[in-house]
Amino acid sequence: MQEIFKVIFPLSALLALIGCGDSLDTLNRLAAAGSIHQGAPVTAEVQIQIAATPAKVWSLLIDAPSWPKWQSQIDSVGATGPLTNGSRFWWRTGSTNIHSQVQLFEPERRLSWTGTAFTAKAIHVWKLDSEPDNQTLVTVSESMDGLLMAQFFPSKKLKESDAEWLRALKLAAEQQP
Repeated sequence: MQEIFKVIFPLSALLALIGCGDSLDTLNRLAAAGSIHQGAPVTAEVQIQIAATPAKVWSLLIDAPSWPKWQSQIDSVGATGPLTNGSRFWWRTGSTNIHSQVQLFEPERRLSWTGTAFTAKAIHVWKLDSEPDNQTLVTVSESMDGLLMAQFFPSKKLKESDAEWLRALKLAAEQQP
């Protein structure tokens, strides 16, 4: 038994170190609860105040086929229509195709999905809080697991990318009638 432990423990420590992370089923359960994988090698959380109602912000978030119109980081999206609970969709950013599924869908409050690309697995959680004067505080949290993920796409880069997405969302929501 000690011999098995000597082999398994170093292997599990190595996998954690390189960022292979939890199974997609585990990540799906976290996303369905509105949580990211806190122990992932790559995490980010950013917020922005938007001068628009949660309904307006929500309509932009769930209209995935229209993301490329206002979010320059996204090249294309494959979705049959607005996102709903359980929706499967894909989207392309740069040279990466991401295959996603909505895990949490609480209209005008919370939206989360999991996604996979190559060896990466991610959770993306959006939270909308209604503020006075038709304002919305939007918080996006994201975690990424995968082979050497922290080396290829560190938390700082993820935070910058999510902040850019929020700035684009703010601009789109505040310009829409």
